[in-house]
Amino acid sequence: MDGSPTEDVSADEVELRLMHHEPIRFRAWFYPFILLLAVLAAIRVTYGTTSQTAILAAFLGYISIACTFFPLPTTPVVLALAVLLRESGPLVSVFGVATLGAIGTAIANMHDYYLLTFLYRYKPVRRVRQTGLYHRFAVWYGRAPFATLAAASFLPIPVDFVRLLAISEGYNRVKFALGSLIGRWPRYLLFAWLADRFNLGWQWILGIAGATIVLGMWRGLPPIIRWIGSKIRTHSNVSKVDGSR
Repeated sequence: MDGSPTEDVSADEVELRLMHHEPIRFRAWFYPFILLLAVLAAIRVTYGTTSQTAILAAFLGYISIACTFFPLPTTPVVLALAVLLRESGPLVSVFGVATLGAIGTAIANMHDYYLLTFLYRYKPVRRVRQTGLYHRFAVWYGRAPFATLAAASFLPIPVDFVRLLAISEGYNRVKFALGSLIGRWPRYLLFAWLADRFNLGWQWILGIAGATIVLGMWRGLPPIIRWIGSKIRTHSNVSKVDGSR
């Protein structure tokens, strides 16, 4: 079920999609994840905390819990790790870091999928799905859901409304995870390559991390600001009309 909306989506159809979410079994997801964390911890203990294998294991564990409910920074960690492993060669410092980072992000996004799907079943959250703003975004997203999700995973958008929208629409879990992975891998690859190629110091790492946040705000905030401005103007015009009567 892709949950792709159409232009004339009614409130009843929104509710119907919500009630037909794929069955969510928390134990089937979180128990294996806890096992994964245990394996990564065992690898770290076995190989020593300073070994390359242990560092990569810790990195995967860190990225895999950096979700909406536990918003850990990821870009500075990817940059720093690529510099730290620079002597191991680009196969590890660039491709290894990018691949493990993308896998970890896909796992973290699945945490959001399970937890938010649970929350979306409550009425206060369900009301959000019946607003005009939600429907406009849903129609835009539904034209190419997988490509939109992958693109949003690549772009540095601090408030990832596309991912949250995909979850609220009941988008297929496998496609959701795959879109997250495919979109995030080239992003991490680019950051890791820059860090490895130019041996970036901590000043550069913080600078790039800050730039990604600014870029994300520049891309994400204007539509929201325009929408708020239109609401304010509409309210002002209505007030003037009422006052003139």
